[in-house]
Amino acid sequence: MPKQRSRSRRAAATHKVDERQRILLDQLKDLASRIGADVREERLVREVGYTVRSGLCVLNGQEVVLLDTHAEMSERIDAMLDYLAGRDLDQVYIEPELRDLIATRAHREARRAEG
Repeated sequence: MPKQRSRSRRAAATHKVDERQRILLDQLKDLASRIGADVREERLVREVGYTVRSGLCVLNGQEVVLLDTHAEMSERIDAMLDYLAGRDLDQVYIEPELRDLIATRAHREARRAEG
């Protein structure tokens, strides 16, 4: 019986992490839409010869962030953070924790670009 409780606790902990990630992703998608981007979660088709991953695409002058539904939740969050880190967000209200998360990503990307 104790092993089953242990599994239940692990499943509950995993569910909490998944739920927190889903909430974070939803917040990031909402922010992107508030600054004018279209965010789409779709199954991105993979074929031999090229690699497909979530990220920014420009269609007819409109920024579209494509998120692969088959990618891990953390990969989708990373794609949204990468997109938002490169945008001017000063005119949009963002909760402080979320703003700090995006600023941290922007700072890391700036250091990577320097060398």
